[in-house]
Amino acid sequence: IGMTTTGAAKYQHIIHLVKPKIVIVEEAAEVLESHIVSALNAGTQHLILIGDHKQLRPKPNEYNLAKKYNLEVSLFERLVLLNLPSATLEIQHRMRPEIA
Repeated sequence: IGMTTTGAAKYQHIIHLVKPKIVIVEEAAEVLESHIVSALNAGTQHLILIGDHKQLRPKPNEYNLAKKYNLEVSLFERLVLLNLPSATLEIQHRMRPEIA
């Protein structure tokens, strides 16, 4: 099943019925932590976060809450900063010199 995090929150009943064992989040560095949590279920065994934690960050709507609770840092960035196992691509094929 492929959907946005908004779709995952909206259709939680479907996610709970399907019980996906693997959840993949693209552009995870830009996604609010609460949105990722809403995509998980009791059957989740693997969470794969894909993105670049050094680029764009989440954009919480409420500035004061974001600063107070550090919401502008994504779950992905938190995990990388805690030195959990991660991999970084050394070559980005879409930026080949011939087309860049």
